[in-house]
Amino acid sequence: MQVFRRGNPYVAAKSAAAERATRLPFGHPEGFIEAFANVYNNFADTVRASLSGEPPEPLALDFPNVDDGVRGMLFVESVLASAQSSEKWTPMNS
Repeated sequence: MQVFRRGNPYVAAKSAAAERATRLPFGHPEGFIEAFANVYNNFADTVRASLSGEPPEPLALDFPNVDDGVRGMLFVESVLASAQSSEKWTPMNS
């Protein structure tokens, strides 16, 4: 078994995506807040690339898009419909 820890130089050699998503040095807790920071950072990098006429870095495209938002809204509508129904299963409309 091998254990890879963030904040070490070998992270970039193993995974560019892991290097991009790691912002705290080894020994510091990382979690919920940093996950949102990664989403915001990737979105901002993509907007900057678009404004400068450059293609976004592929690793920066790891954030929700409009389709993801619509699917989330459909899920909430299905949950509300299910709560008001006597059925055991309420299909999610698309």
